[in-house]
Amino acid sequence: MLYQKTPCVLATVIQTQGSTPQKAGSSALIGDGQLLAGTVGGGIAELKVIQRAQVLLQSKKSELFSFNLGGDLSKGSDAICGGSMTILLDALPESHLTVFNQIKSSSQHRNKGVLVTMVDQSASENITINRHWVTDTGQKHLPDHSSKEIELLVDQMLINKHKDACHLIPEKGIENPANRFTFVESVIPKPSLVIAGAGHIGQALAQLGKFMGFEVTLWDDRPEYAFQAKIPIADLALSGTVDSALGKMDIQHYTYLVIVTHGHKSDSEVLKRFIASDAAYVGMIGSRAKVSQMKASFIENGWATPRQWDRVFTPIGLDIGAQSVEEIALSIAAQLVKVRNQNNKNGE
Repeated sequence: MLYQKTPCVLATVIQTQGSTPQKAGSSALIGDGQLLAGTVGGGIAELKVIQRAQVLLQSKKSELFSFNLGGDLSKGSDAICGGSMTILLDALPESHLTVFNQIKSSSQHRNKGVLVTMVDQSASENITINRHWVTDTGQKHLPDHSSKEIELLVDQMLINKHKDACHLIPEKGIENPANRFTFVESVIPKPSLVIAGAGHIGQALAQLGKFMGFEVTLWDDRPEYAFQAKIPIADLALSGTVDSALGKMDIQHYTYLVIVTHGHKSDSEVLKRFIASDAAYVGMIGSRAKVSQMKASFIENGWATPRQWDRVFTPIGLDIGAQSVEEIALSIAAQLVKVRNQNNKNGE
């Protein structure tokens, strides 16, 4: 929306206390009377933020917006989560396009980084917002006057010594530290979901994976199944043999590989290629009988060690009693999210 020059307000949750619908770091773009992208929690909290944003769209003045969700159900309150949220409403996000372009470029090159937002509300009539981008490739754009505390924190977040995704740091040595503070947040590229098999399950999973925030690649050795026009939801569609197409994929620690091809032989070829990879997740569809036979074959032929096989999620998906194609895809998507959240929690 920013690149289309649509007037909007960037809302970012910078602090929460107690139970709230979203955590710090959640963001949303708000346009004329509507939510354009993202969320700061939904419900009454988001409605209030959208309403306030309409005023700021006219005034072009940024502000901090606090919302208390500690209402009483017996008194007819809508917000009864019990916590409170502080939200930064940036009425001029287009002034930070250079930084957002840096973030976009880093994401395309799969480089994580830290967004440093410096806020000064010393002048009561308006808030000054300055943003800076620092990457794990050595690209730094912090101003010279940045405190050593912030520089150290940024360095620690880049190497995952701080598992918390964001921090609010009041400026020290001034009369009212709440008037000047820095909000530091990690920005990590989307994890990559590679689906081997563009049949019914693969296509259904591609839609769910995209919805769940993955960058989706869909492959099939049958050209009539894997082309972009047939699967527009996918970021990339590949066809050809395992070696000529899928085998050239750069499978890294951020890659989640799902094997749901049209046959056992094809499943086996894909698994042989990637079972020793650094993928965050490798899952393969199949009955327990198929899995047992394939395990024996892989180990006997030296295609995998027992330890490597134990990393494979097979039979794939969480046990939800899935029957239909959509339910099977849902069970796989649920397992992907579970593993991703565990990896994020462990700082991987």
